[in-house]
Amino acid sequence: VVRMIVATVLIVCLFLVMFERLQMTDQRLRFIAIITAAAIVGRLLFSSLPNVQPATALVLLLAVFIHPIVGAISGMLVVVLTSLFLGSGPFVLFQALAYATIASLGFVPFLRYRIVLTGYGFLAGFLYGWVSNLGFLVLTGFSWQAFLTLLVAGGTFDMLHGFSNAVFIWILFPIFLRIMHSFDEKRGTE
Repeated sequence: VVRMIVATVLIVCLFLVMFERLQMTDQRLRFIAIITAAAIVGRLLFSSLPNVQPATALVLLLAVFIHPIVGAISGMLVVVLTSLFLGSGPFVLFQALAYATIASLGFVPFLRYRIVLTGYGFLAGFLYGWVSNLGFLVLTGFSWQAFLTLLVAGGTFDMLHGFSNAVFIWILFPIFLRIMHSFDEKRGTE
């Protein structure tokens, strides 16, 4: 149990160190902050609907179009800051790891197509749930039978998460690109 928690903390710290080494303009950092804030607000506004929220869609858009590390850090911030309102506990660490996991695939070039990213968003709902469930099992006594039971029991929630990801990505994709392309970083103007 302790080894799994320490490993998760080290992975989160590794992402933080890698983020610090990325070269970014002030404009790009502001854009990332705005999208992260929108993800936080979206997660809070939709909190009454189980696993339906735009946060994961925005995190995946950042991961694909800015950088996977940026998406991972944004997802971690979403989880940590919304947990102040929605409830906190050791499981938040594994939710942060889940966002880092799904954002890490953002380097795959064909994810830049709307239909492909929409499909990945659907699958990411399941992957997020599976990684998050590892935290519950580590903290409550890990067994593969319990893990499989948790996967089956949480399948409906993971499907809702995946479906909402797909819908939000489909809706937000062109808006996100339009906003992102409005930044002319060569001249430093918007």
